[in-house]
Amino acid sequence: MIQINIDDHVSPHPGWIAVPKGWRDQLRWARSNAFRITREIPSANKYFKTLPNGRSLTDLLTDGSIWLNHDPASADWGATSIPHPTEVSINSLAFRWGRWSVLATLVHELAHVNGAPGGNDKRAEEAVLHCGMGRQSEQKSGKDDPFTPYNPRIGG
Repeated sequence: MIQINIDDHVSPHPGWIAVPKGWRDQLRWARSNAFRITREIPSANKYFKTLPNGRSLTDLLTDGSIWLNHDPASADWGATSIPHPTEVSINSLAFRWGRWSVLATLVHELAHVNGAPGGNDKRAEEAVLHCGMGRQSEQKSGKDDPFTPYNPRIGG
């Protein structure tokens, strides 16, 4: 299973550290609910298999080489290390917005681990939609519904 850095891992990505104790329960909740998504929302695994590395969400969630870290210097939701693609950070902004934002950030970053490009490419954020955390109307209209974690304006 993907690993949460609780101070038992030294990330090779500079500056990434253990997830602070006060946020670990949110991240455990997000990881558990990501597994629930794989069981209850068939489009999640199906969508993930279309990404460049071709792995399902289940494949990623059961991969013990993927580490979830924290980047205390980042003002962003999360990140995936380009030189170390099994290193992911879930950052303060996601935790401050709550567990659904942590879950959406986890799914988004796992899409990057699975080869979804960054920049203006929307495939990582579309993973959030395919995991049941958004509405098709948001994707079609380009208008964000503030009551869902999916945001059609977010690129890579």
